[in-house]
Amino acid sequence: MSSGLSPKRALDALRGALAPQDALFLLMLLTFLRHEADAERADEWGDHRGAAEAWDRIRQAPWGWDGHEVVSEIQGGLRHWEHKYFRLDGPPGLHGVRGRELAPLIDCVAAARDTAELFEACLELTQSKAKGGEYYTPKAITRLLIGLLEPRPGESVYDPVCGAGGFLLEAHRYVEATDGRTRELGLYGQDASRVAVQVAAMHLAVHDAHARMEGPSSTLTDDRFRDKTFDVVVANPPFNQSGWDEGGYARYDHRWAYGMPPAGNANFAWAQHVASKMSPAGRGALLLPTGAATTAKPAERDIRARMAEFDLLSCVVELPAGLVPHVRNPVSMWLFSRNKKPHQTWGHADRSGQILLIDARETAATIGRGRRTLPDEARQRITATYAAWRGAPHGTRYEDEPGWCRSVSVTEIASKDHDVLPSHHVGATPAEAVSADAEEEAARLTHELLELFATSRRLDDELRELLRGW
Repeated sequence: MSSGLSPKRALDALRGALAPQDALFLLMLLTFLRHEADAERADEWGDHRGAAEAWDRIRQAPWGWDGHEVVSEIQGGLRHWEHKYFRLDGPPGLHGVRGRELAPLIDCVAAARDTAELFEACLELTQSKAKGGEYYTPKAITRLLIGLLEPRPGESVYDPVCGAGGFLLEAHRYVEATDGRTRELGLYGQDASRVAVQVAAMHLAVHDAHARMEGPSSTLTDDRFRDKTFDVVVANPPFNQSGWDEGGYARYDHRWAYGMPPAGNANFAWAQHVASKMSPAGRGALLLPTGAATTAKPAERDIRARMAEFDLLSCVVELPAGLVPHVRNPVSMWLFSRNKKPHQTWGHADRSGQILLIDARETAATIGRGRRTLPDEARQRITATYAAWRGAPHGTRYEDEPGWCRSVSVTEIASKDHDVLPSHHVGATPAEAVSADAEEEAARLTHELLELFATSRRLDDELRELLRGW
């Protein structure tokens, strides 16, 4: 990526001078400015919009500057871009920070061979900075969901809780790889965090993609796309979010067509929001804690039942635990479709009144320090199973596979209290189910223990640094 300081080492050099989250955001701003500067220089016929000159002045790093002057120079260089797309703020914790203290960040960006790669490295660092995947959804998850939804040129893709914009960028990449006409793809995002919306805008731009971004505001209480529907809707919302309705402010809304979501848990508010934003032939996907598939709480169970009975739910995939940073709950993926009869964006199979259930709990692979991911072969198997079930043109013939997948009628689901957890339906023996649950719990506990070890090492290092200063 670079021959200079790594992003982590550059950020470590600022420890004590700038809060870690502020230093990380400033590193992203500098990376984006350099990307725009490089683009200006590469466009010999384009007009010079100030990014290149601003980046040159910052690289010279006047030692008399303070942090606010550095950010002011960045914003001046990005003024043309901001006017066209989204305003970017500087980090708030710059009081007293001198320009010379920012030299490690500037050197890191200057040495980078690829600004997009550097920005991605910054996003991976947010896994330890933002709880709940506020900025970052792992790439294996984004590729899986977008691969299942298959966005096409001329369609619109919407993420109501966009974080770093990973789903929107993956939709852009998917169309680029399968068709190439990315200019005909509409991208839309909203988030309650202003920093997240800004990061998403920059993340897309360093990959030469752009979206209409809205926020900061909660989609559940202030839908900035209220009168618009989309061909593809995808989301990784915060799990089990309480107090989401702001004291009842959002309890009466056209989106709650399948039941009033409880104030203490927004899971089924998000599910209904995704459904409400789908166009007549639209499709949607979101991640939910696995408990949402089986909860017996009346309000949540009744919404789940109505969504199944109105033939909105097309597929539930039970995923391995530990795939999403900072999420202890096992995770399931829910897919929705407005129309499960044969049509262009669906396939030739009529799946009206049926739900596909896939038990993918045993598909995880472990990567460094106990982290888990979904390997490509598992992602491809899930995608191929769903494509075959739909009768997609590129799919194979679908068959139920005990222990992996089963097509279940809505009538059968109703007879089982509308439980849609795949492992309860696909045919694993009780002994296998117990073994899988035990392995999943062991993996989760191992993941937590490794995180505690890492925290202990970090605190030990910080204590040593403090003692050296005495």
